[in-house]
Amino acid sequence: MAMTFDQIQSFYLVATMGTYQKAAQRLNATQPAISARIVALENWLGVKLFDRSGHRVALTPQGRKFLSYAEKLLEIRAEAQFEVGQGGELGGVVRIGASDTMATTWLPDFLVSLGTQFPETTFELSVGPSVRLRDELINQQLDICFIVGPVSNPEIVNHPLCECPMVLAAAPSLGLHNRRLALKELETVNILTFERVTQPFQDLKRDLRAAGVSPRLNPISSLQTIVLLTRKGLGIGAVPMAVVDEELRSDALKLLETEIQLSSLQFAICHRDGPDAPAMQTIVNSALAFTRAMGSAKSIKMIY
Repeated sequence: MAMTFDQIQSFYLVATMGTYQKAAQRLNATQPAISARIVALENWLGVKLFDRSGHRVALTPQGRKFLSYAEKLLEIRAEAQFEVGQGGELGGVVRIGASDTMATTWLPDFLVSLGTQFPETTFELSVGPSVRLRDELINQQLDICFIVGPVSNPEIVNHPLCECPMVLAAAPSLGLHNRRLALKELETVNILTFERVTQPFQDLKRDLRAAGVSPRLNPISSLQTIVLLTRKGLGIGAVPMAVVDEELRSDALKLLETEIQLSSLQFAICHRDGPDAPAMQTIVNSALAFTRAMGSAKSIKMIY
């Protein structure tokens, strides 16, 4: 029996993800099916690829050596499919991660465009804080992410995308607009912003500390909820300008003028290097073309 790409891919995923269960979930297969493929591959090679004596799967010396060949073979197959076989067509399921900021601004329109461009592909979207999505990307639970970046990891490819200025905004009913807000006034109101674990929260805390003020920071897990509560006058929203563009145009929210310089958010398109990189590069190219057509604006500055 010849070695097959199903066997090679199963081996590669178990080796890089660390468990048969994760590899089976990734391939939508059962654990016994994954195990059978790897046993068949070992029989064909005549060596043991995994040491199964412990609680976790570990590569044998022969397994570590074969891993580099497996990655090369999968990369060659992917390149052949894209360059010769299907001319850059995507297929199957692509798992996309997006931060709240990306998911509530330009990304929905891009996904519609992507679905039209690749009608045979299913796109699954996971929205959440960049720090969580980054971990899921590294752990191969996601294929590509539009998040605060770059991601510092040797297995991740980063493509700079855009910069989003952060602003302070409030409901007109609070009477904080149309004047320069004294820094001490910030300590008398709630500031509604991202979760504590996020880069925007840490940047905001650092910017406020540099200005010598210590307001009440209210971390909220949903960006849409931050905007809603800000509109209702619960406090000042510290948010990306792009997210409140509509509210600012309709005067539902007002920009506040202060001495504080808030750090902008830098976003990147991130995906794992390896066999799936050619397919992910197709999405990157489509995203960059889409955003170039949009052009830079005051609230989203393209930096590719």
